[in-house]
Amino acid sequence: MIETAVTLLRLLLGLGAIFFLGYALLTLPAPRPRDFTFWERAAFSFGIGALALTLWMLALTWWGSPFSLGRILGPPLALATALLLAPRGRRAVREDIQALQVPPRIALNGWDWLFLGLLVMTFVYALPRAVLYPMWAWDAVATWGCKAKIFYASQGLDLTCIDAHNYYPNLIPLLLSYLYFALGQVNDSLVKVIFPLWGALLLGLLYSLAARLGLSRRFALGLAAFLALNGTVFIVHLYITYADLPLACFTLGGAGLLYLWLADAAPRGSLTLTAGCLAGMAWCKYEGPPLAATLLLAAGLTLTWLRPAHWVRRLGQLAVPLAGLVVGYLPWRLFIVQQKLEIGADHIQSFYPHQLVQAIYYLLAGLVEPFYFGFLWPALALALILTGPRLWRSPMLFLALFVGGNLAAIILAYAVAPTSAAEFPAYVRATLDRLLLHLTPTAALLLALGLKDLSPTPESPPTP
Repeated sequence: MIETAVTLLRLLLGLGAIFFLGYALLTLPAPRPRDFTFWERAAFSFGIGALALTLWMLALTWWGSPFSLGRILGPPLALATALLLAPRGRRAVREDIQALQVPPRIALNGWDWLFLGLLVMTFVYALPRAVLYPMWAWDAVATWGCKAKIFYASQGLDLTCIDAHNYYPNLIPLLLSYLYFALGQVNDSLVKVIFPLWGALLLGLLYSLAARLGLSRRFALGLAAFLALNGTVFIVHLYITYADLPLACFTLGGAGLLYLWLADAAPRGSLTLTAGCLAGMAWCKYEGPPLAATLLLAAGLTLTWLRPAHWVRRLGQLAVPLAGLVVGYLPWRLFIVQQKLEIGADHIQSFYPHQLVQAIYYLLAGLVEPFYFGFLWPALALALILTGPRLWRSPMLFLALFVGGNLAAIILAYAVAPTSAAEFPAYVRATLDRLLLHLTPTAALLLALGLKDLSPTPESPPTP
């Protein structure tokens, strides 16, 4: 019993260190972190903390320093402490302490309780399912989980004894191996708690962004519940050891902050924080850099089309998130070159016209398949139709370009995938749900904008 309690305490302290690091780093881009709501700061703190910690682990390997809990946590926590002792950090802590002394007044009505209850039930199911079962599914065991164990056992980013997509980014395996060090042992069940945690942060971030866009609390809570319970893909990823849910969270954060920046409604520091989200996308999964690049492309096209005041200067400001993409992409790419790892080229070998036709059919079928969030996508299409010309005359265009462009990119990716005619349907079934998961939270944000005119005026602005 005591050993179990100590193990759980070590897990909580390990997770807390990630939040602490991210909370401190958040004071760098944001002059006043309280300008961001609780859910926004929680999501960005965990994401930026995980990004910084795992990139530090990559640096340790590069310098030939073996992993240990002290080496992994010592310098980052020292930096975090220094940041919080600086004037900006002290002000952020003081404002948070003052806010805690005044409990928020939240009056929930019947619909609010219903949506909140549905969300709670989702995690009451998913959390035990995550922490009571070992890793399963192919990528979880053969790619992410296997690498995490090797990194823990070898005390470094050792890829000499494994050949499972070694060129893939390693945020998730390094994060899992860090938690092994925090626990003092390999425990495949407990470390999976990060996935329901990331899912909760994603839904909280979606709720907060929807409230910022003007939706009432009821509509924002309903939107979060709608995303979570729309099919089974989201729920499965709450307890499966895949990198797709963290990638979806980073993507939602980057898309939401860029939209607010385009709409002149972003808190100060949002563009720099967007850079952190794009770095997380690039370091999270192989599909991350193209997703991040299309965010920047969609933002640039939106500025060029709408031409708001100082649009040329704002185009230049997109260099800030572009720098974040480089930070998340370049270190791993240089490490691959140094280690002479073979880089996969399995999706750029040729073009298969018959697969293009099949891919269009499978994608359209997937968009209305209940298993693949099939009620959200038709709802989004209807909302965009009802939006009318406003879609082309407002920053909504940015989200529409990003979502639509990546749906087209999915079709193109399938058209160049080197699979046989017999294998192609199974290949699509095995990957389409994950590719849609990357986009669906951002599509839900676009749906929120479409519903904005149908939503009553919010009772109050989102609580910081």
